Amino acid sequence: MVRRFRWRKMYKEFEKEGSGVNGRRHSPGHPDHALNLAAIQPSEYNGKAENAPALSFSQLDGVSVVTSKQKNLSRIVFLILLIAAAYPLRVQAQLHPGRNDVEFDHGGRHRTAVVLIPKSVQQPAEGWPLVMMLHGAGGSARNVIESTGWPELGERVGIVTVYPNGTPKNEKRPESFFGNQQTWNSGGKESLAAGALSATAKEIDDVGFLGELIARVRKEVPVDPKRIFVAGHSNGAGMAYRFAFERSDLVAAAGVVAGHFFLEPSPLSNPVSLIQIVGDKDPFTPMAGGKVTILGRTATLPPALQSPREWATMIGIEGDAKTIREDDSVQILSWGPSASGAEVRSVVIKGHGHAYPSPTDRFHPAVLFGPTVKTLNATETMWKFFSEHARKEP
Repeated sequence: MVRRFRWRKMYKEFEKEGSGVNGRRHSPGHPDHALNLAAIQPSEYNGKAENAPALSFSQLDGVSVVTSKQKNLSRIVFLILLIAAAYPLRVQAQLHPGRNDVEFDHGGRHRTAVVLIPKSVQQPAEGWPLVMMLHGAGGSARNVIESTGWPELGERVGIVTVYPNGTPKNEKRPESFFGNQQTWNSGGKESLAAGALSATAKEIDDVGFLGELIARVRKEVPVDPKRIFVAGHSNGAGMAYRFAFERSDLVAAAGVVAGHFFLEPSPLSNPVSLIQIVGDKDPFTPMAGGKVTILGRTATLPPALQSPREWATMIGIEGDAKTIREDDSVQILSWGPSASGAEVRSVVIKGHGHAYPSPTDRFHPAVLFGPTVKTLNATETMWKFFSEHARKEP
């Protein structure tokens, strides 16, 4: 109590003698005040500096004191140094166990994401595995959180899961599935969902955004560099292909559901393993390829198995795929493994359409996306594959 009184008395003396930002006198709670010192109550932390709340560097950003008297500046510097001595300055981690809503500017655009950190599983000594899950065209972080099962799996087995948002057609309005679809710049020539207002047409730097998002998470959360994975559905699958291709220095393995690789094939600098999941009744990822029409727009797409076949060649695997399982529900093909242990696998779900194969999916009605069967859980299948294909070297 005595220490608390002394701090308050010192601050009152400082205010009484006259200090201000931009030459004006302000109260401790004034919104222009760069540091609200009165908010620091040592008694609430048992008078121990190590129990006091951390001061974020961002709290000191933009402190600009302009005064006609040099002594005012000296007093402010004195107080800041005094506080730093009593409460050791350290960066305050903004991410915490549970849900974190993240936003920052990238490439002149305001970007958002949700990061989920396990609450009930102890952090591994080598750091958490990380899975970044990308929604499809017209989808959102909220959609994939509610419909894929990644949050539940992440909490159960211990995975940091990251759910970024793409860019809507009209960036000044909220996204919506039918009226203002969010898309990714997956590298395709055109977008069937958003046309001239798509992320592809706008040439948005989604690879840069996703890379910065992962870097920001890694600054605050211990992540195992050998277990960073990217997954996506539909347009998000195309973006997962592109991100794994351009950031093979970062990604250990990719999981794609009902999507295509649209870039010009070339060898990867690091072998990234890949698992593809596709339905043989998917109207938008046809097994034989051909013309696809969505919302009045038509495009010609390659056969569904062309992308994993190209990926196998890009990571140094030659030869045809081997059938490792076929029954009434699925056909599983495998290319590799290569000498480095990298592998490409394709899981074809018989009788399934375009929906993300998950017990909790409710965003893909059959009238629009084809039939849905419950013979396979895409999230569980991808995670098993990811667990078997960590990077050999960080």
